[in-house]
Amino acid sequence: MKLTKCASALTTILLLSGCGGIPESSEVYFGEVISEDSSTQFVRVIARPPTTGMEPEAIVRGFLEACADPSGDYAIARKYLASDSAASWNPGTGIDVYEANSIQVSGPEPSLVITANKQGVISDLGRFQTADPGAKISRTFKVAKDANTQWRITELNDGILLSAGDVDRSFRSFPIYFLNSSLTSLVSDSVIVPVNSSGAATSLVQSLLDGPSPYLVPVASTAFPVGTSLTYGSVPVIDGIAQVDLSQEILGADELTRRALSAQLVWTLSVLPNVAGVRITVSGQPLALTDVGPTQTVSDWKEISPLIDSTFNVLNVIRADKIYSVIDNVATEKLTSPTNLISASVNRDSSRIAAITNDLKTLLATDVTSGDFVVAAQGEVLSRPTWDQQGNIFIADFGQGVREIRTDGTTLVTPVDVSNLGTTDQVKQVAVSQDGVRVAVVLSNGTQDVIAVGALFRTNSETRIIGLHRIERTISQVRDIAWSSPTSLAAIATDGPGGEMLFDISLLDGKTRVSSTPPGAQALAIDGTGTIYLSVVNGSSQLLYRQTFGSWTEITTGFGGFFTR
Repeated sequence: MKLTKCASALTTILLLSGCGGIPESSEVYFGEVISEDSSTQFVRVIARPPTTGMEPEAIVRGFLEACADPSGDYAIARKYLASDSAASWNPGTGIDVYEANSIQVSGPEPSLVITANKQGVISDLGRFQTADPGAKISRTFKVAKDANTQWRITELNDGILLSAGDVDRSFRSFPIYFLNSSLTSLVSDSVIVPVNSSGAATSLVQSLLDGPSPYLVPVASTAFPVGTSLTYGSVPVIDGIAQVDLSQEILGADELTRRALSAQLVWTLSVLPNVAGVRITVSGQPLALTDVGPTQTVSDWKEISPLIDSTFNVLNVIRADKIYSVIDNVATEKLTSPTNLISASVNRDSSRIAAITNDLKTLLATDVTSGDFVVAAQGEVLSRPTWDQQGNIFIADFGQGVREIRTDGTTLVTPVDVSNLGTTDQVKQVAVSQDGVRVAVVLSNGTQDVIAVGALFRTNSETRIIGLHRIERTISQVRDIAWSSPTSLAAIATDGPGGEMLFDISLLDGKTRVSSTPPGAQALAIDGTGTIYLSVVNGSSQLLYRQTFGSWTEITTGFGGFFTR
């Protein structure tokens, strides 16, 4: 019994179920490496409490550093607060992340102001949001002397401020998985969890039970009945098996719901290197599933894998008006278009190809078997086409907006909720993820480009791109983007006056890895194993390169590489 066979039934069920600077007078010590499991090894930050005679600025700085030590519900940090403030301060409302070398303390007592360059925000549910370039953090701390004539903080905001280094030491980022509406794929979300005695496995399951990020709530489902919790409050990992015991809300779930929540749990927990399998129980009793053993692995749920389809390993390249397939370095002519092409892409079963003409003004589409290209849409500056799981095509027409070409040939304007990132007509590229729910876009005002991720929200009459949020804050110009994994985007881009580079951008925590590219890199392609290929213009030559262990190998001539089965 496959999970996807009863999609409409589970969809109904899910709808019903709801679906810092260093202190001057206090030292910070680094404790031993904690190794409760291989996923939670970290250098624990142990901050000292305030000492006698500390001045107001030192008290504030000491408090900020102590916030990196959450042990005992931030017991050390609370020692820097007056008794009333220590009792009322709530650190769990979220975290503002700042650049440590930018922090400044100004103003005389009783009010001191902290300012710093802002890197991002971690919400109370552990979701990271990258800050806009140039964003600042500003917080006011009021201080007064206590009955012992020692300075203490009397007024402060809830939440905490942490330097990026403190976050790296004390938190870990992971993917967690929900379901798309058609139940054909898991949808990757992300969470940042504190590394503490409860363990990463416990934190991940608790985050999964909390539900998806706000931007995914309208489009992603969870199979857990409302009120589901961990029976014993933790998920121990014993001999590589994560033991998940769920509360009795699961008892009323049918087979399809149990299978769906099992897939969510197994894929989520399997990201941990110390988890080889998952055993699910309900109040101590095994969760019974047809054709699935008591210890589940991702192979039990591979049919809804969120990963790039591994069967997409045949390289295709464009040479003028022809498309060639390249197998074992041998190019074979596959299709001939009525005009020269610059980019192309294929639908999910490799039966149809969409291509953009060399002048960027026409979208052509064809069945692979017939080879007859037809005009599907026209515009002024069309982006490379991208497909959703239903076989609909999305393109950006720079200066005009985004359009959807549905399977029946209908062309619809796709509204884009751009928030404060720009305007709809500034979208110059769009790329739908493997799960068919999330979408990456590039917006440009002509001088500054922004890479953002949102979700495809559908009604009977339209499709909208919602929840767009910036995922990177240093890139200034973007040549091309592509999904390199469920949790990362690749981009040919520049972050300053230098040449273009290859950026690997993590959606988990906003971090980027940068590597060089061959001169003239123009377009990206990702195969089913996640290997990156580049289309390069070198003088009058058009070449395809493959990345291998950080270096680039020339594969063939041509441009606009893409992969089919």
